[in-house]
Amino acid sequence: MSRADRQAALARRWLGKARTDLAVALAVLQKGPEMEPWAACFHAQQAAEKALKAVLVAAGVEPPQVHDLRALRARMPAGFALDATDDALAELTLYATGVRYVFDAALGEEDPSWEEAEAAVVTAGRILRAVRAHLGAPV
Repeated sequence: MSRADRQAALARRWLGKARTDLAVALAVLQKGPEMEPWAACFHAQQAAEKALKAVLVAAGVEPPQVHDLRALRARMPAGFALDATDDALAELTLYATGVRYVFDAALGEEDPSWEEAEAAVVTAGRILRAVRAHLGAPV
């Protein structure tokens, strides 16, 4: 298998994991009260991160072990267009690790709301669509 074929295969695997994370985030939203919004936020962030890493892999770049979506966007190849603001990427990045843990609400630390979860899933969906368009993957 050629290097280009290996890169394409790896990019498809990253993209498949991104699609699965987005599907899990959507399932959490659909389940509503049976679930908690932090789970949708976490999987939305993971979908966005893995999708952006698919672009890097397809370009022959080893993806860094970071969760910061703005840092990943800064590494994108020329011509890659992303329909997400810095603020949206920063907000989504917050869900990479912290939401998996329990915080003391009395100290002002709270889990994300359902509205924040919906916004996270929308942003992740935009990122995934941009990546699929860039890679020529079926939408």
